[in-house]
Amino acid sequence: MENMEKVDPVHEKSASHRGRFERKFIVIETVFVIFAVVVIVACPLLGYQVLKLRAEVEILQEEAAQHGKQTVSLDNLLSYFTPTDGVSAERIKRDVPSDEIDTEEPKLHLTFSGLPIELLRGLPGPAGRDGRDGRDGATGVQGPPGPPGLMGPPGEAGAKETEISQSQLLPEEEKQALIQDIETHIYKHYKQNITHGGATYIRWGRKWCNNATGAQTIYDGVAASAHYTVHGGGGNYQCLPKIPQWGRYTDGEQSANWIYGVEYELHANNPFLGNNISPLQNQNAVCAACRIENRSSSMMVPGWLNCPADWTTEYQGYLMSSHPTHAGRSTFVCVDEDPEAYTHGQADENGGLWYTVESHCGSLPCPFYVQGRELPCVVCTK
Repeated sequence: MENMEKVDPVHEKSASHRGRFERKFIVIETVFVIFAVVVIVACPLLGYQVLKLRAEVEILQEEAAQHGKQTVSLDNLLSYFTPTDGVSAERIKRDVPSDEIDTEEPKLHLTFSGLPIELLRGLPGPAGRDGRDGRDGATGVQGPPGPPGLMGPPGEAGAKETEISQSQLLPEEEKQALIQDIETHIYKHYKQNITHGGATYIRWGRKWCNNATGAQTIYDGVAASAHYTVHGGGGNYQCLPKIPQWGRYTDGEQSANWIYGVEYELHANNPFLGNNISPLQNQNAVCAACRIENRSSSMMVPGWLNCPADWTTEYQGYLMSSHPTHAGRSTFVCVDEDPEAYTHGQADENGGLWYTVESHCGSLPCPFYVQGRELPCVVCTK
């Protein structure tokens, strides 16, 4: 009996190991069942939360589109999910226009499982490449002048004066020619810039001055002199204005020192053109006072038709004076080659008388001058 009731120690040890294994299996099976239950319960809930989050993101996208802002996709949101304390909290990087960047305040707020999800800007990216050079700006206003600069150092001393040998001097002819060129240049400059002064002359036989030479008519008048029969009185000819101006006077004949108009006395020897009036016999002579503003000298050249070089011809004509048998003496005047007459003086009244002047050989050098030839004349200015 003692042998039958005795327990085998090997069998007892095997039963003990089997019992411990069975207990562990039961624990593992229990844990697996619990995990399966959790998964079965949590999956629908997580799917619901994902669908809820997608709906909220779509609402935010519509609101952002209405405000003209850039939208945020769900994939971008989920790519920044980071769990915190067992709850899925996310940070979402959101691209926004540079003028709307706010480095302190969050731009959007989402909720997941009742907790807020803040959409913040991500970390700044690397610096971009430099942009292209801009266009030049407009020219600015000129600034005020700067202060005077410092005085520079003194220059080098000039070369000493050297004696000029006789061979280096200009010949006398070249020196005189150079002086004349300088004087001519100065005169031309003065002539071009002169604005005052000027030359005056009387144009005998015409009512107007020569506009072609730039002459100005000061006044027109009639030629006058003493009577050809008197021994006294004036010996020169006067150009009286056509309309006189009187001062203090006494009417009546007191002094008998009278002045008369001058008549042309032309017979067979008439060298004048006669385009203005013909015949000239017994017509009263006219005249005009003339002025040249840009020239300072004037002269009458008897015996010439042309002026010297660098002189301007004002008019050409013929010499006239009183008759040699007349009692009084008179001057010679240059009467225009195409004379005019005073329209109301055609009667033969014989006041002053003009005759052409002829050359007479003997004292005059002939054959340069010709016996009995009428002498021309020309009035010149410079």
